[in-house]
Amino acid sequence: MKRRCDSWSSSLSEEQQWSSYERSKGLTWFDFAQYIQDEYGISPPKKTAVYEWIAYMRTQEGEYRLSRAIAARQEIQGLSDAGELDARTADAYMALANDAILSGDPDRATSIVDAAVKICSASLRIKEQKNSASRIELQKKTLELNRDKFIAAEKRLNSVENLAKDETLSDADRTQKIKEIFGL
Repeated sequence: MKRRCDSWSSSLSEEQQWSSYERSKGLTWFDFAQYIQDEYGISPPKKTAVYEWIAYMRTQEGEYRLSRAIAARQEIQGLSDAGELDARTADAYMALANDAILSGDPDRATSIVDAAVKICSASLRIKEQKNSASRIELQKKTLELNRDKFIAAEKRLNSVENLAKDETLSDADRTQKIKEIFGL
């Protein structure tokens, strides 16, 4: 059934319509019409319009819940694929989100996905801290190696200076010892 473009619900976004539909489940048509007027500032719909809209939304509900379940599953799967959640945790969150959406509780499903995202964020922070620590350790080792190289070069230079000052050596012996010092 196609909705008219001038129906009372046409000014609502899709999210507002589904939120209103969930709200309609616990209200009489009159209270629901009053809620629509108070919440969205549109003129309250008539009784027939409310019941027709609820019937229409009911026909769309299965597809909507399924699309939300798929979206939640893809988001959690994306976190798992990126390595931010391990496979068992991701599967658990996917099952919880699917159950919540299929049971008619999209808010709970959203909170489950939000929890998965928060866990993912914490996991990423821990990984970043570990990476930072290993980077610092690598920098320390590189610095230590460079310091050792510098000390060795300084010792070679001092040895060459001492050889240059040694008057007892011939030029050939001095050249030979300098080549040995520098590994040539």
